[in-house]
Order: sequence, then structure tokens, then C-alpha cells
Amino acid sequence: MKIFLSVFFISCLPFMCIAQERVADLELAHAIALEKILSENKDYQFLSEKSIQADYLKFMRQGLGESLTPYCKIADFNRDGVLDFALILSKKGKPKKDEAVTSEEHSYIYPLTIVIFNGSKNDGFKKAFIEDVEEPLVCFLNLTNEKKKRLYFGVYETDAGFIMTSVGKGYVVEYDDEP
Repeated sequence: MKIFLSVFFISCLPFMCIAQERVADLELAHAIALEKILSENKDYQFLSEKSIQADYLKFMRQGLGESLTPYCKIADFNRDGVLDFALILSKKGKPKKDEAVTSEEHSYIYPLTIVIFNGSKNDGFKKAFIEDVEEPLVCFLNLTNEKKKRLYFGVYETDAGFIMTSVGKGYVVEYDDEP
């Protein structure tokens, strides 16, 4: 039984993005792709899940799933049979206070960037999409509940968010209120 559980856990590792506290926590191929983006653009920085208060992150995981890594998602977004990955990065700039919000977790808006990397059978990962956003740090990446799942960016406990749909070698942003 122990051997089965060990084999099962190891076989699931490519689909998981364990605690995302530092670049070294990412899989090596993901870390290499990320380091390339970070070296090309000094405005971007790795965003640790420690940016979210531990109690609130636990609350998010209760609602979105215990394996949630809010700033990292690994799946085959473009349905080509190869795993892709997406990250939310911090971007240089000062947070803005949102005076209309009373929730401490949602009261500051931060400059962030979403980056999607398409996987390749032979060449590792290639940047396929970048989108700058300004949202609270309690944002996350997840998959839609549709049969053909798509990548979703959301802000926990709000209706804010959008879907990123694969088109060709890139992605387009679709908002929930679009026809």
C-alpha cells in the first residue's frame, strides 16, 4: 500500500504546484521559463502566496480546494496534450487604497501581471500571453467548471474576473458579462 501511495503521489506531481512561496518551489522547467521572463523585464517579480494572510489563504482553500496555489496553475490550457502553466506576478508600482472597500483583504489594489506559458514537447515553455491587471492580492488562477475547461482569473469573494481562452498560439480575454 505504501508503494502504491508513493507512486500515486509522485505521478501526480506534474499536475500540482506545491506551496508557492519562492521560485525554487516551482518545477524546474517552470522556474527556468519564469526566470527568463523576470530577466527580460525588471518590472516583474515573483509573487509568493505568503502575500496573502495565512488565515485568509486557508479560507480561500476551503472555498476553492485545498490544493489551491492562488498565483500558479498548471493544466493543458490550449488542449494540445502538453501541460501549460500560468502565474500571477507582481509588477513594480505602489498599491492604491480603495476607499469604497471595507474588507481589509480587498482594500488595496496592486499592479499585477498574468503570464501564460504554453508547454512544448521538445522546447520547454514559451510565453504565450501577458496581461497587466490591478487587483487585490486575494486573486487567484483556476479552471472553469465547463467540460472544456479554460483558465480563469478571479478575485476571491467578488465577481471580478475573466476567462483566458486559447486562440491559435495565444489567448484572448473574455469577461463573464460578454455575450
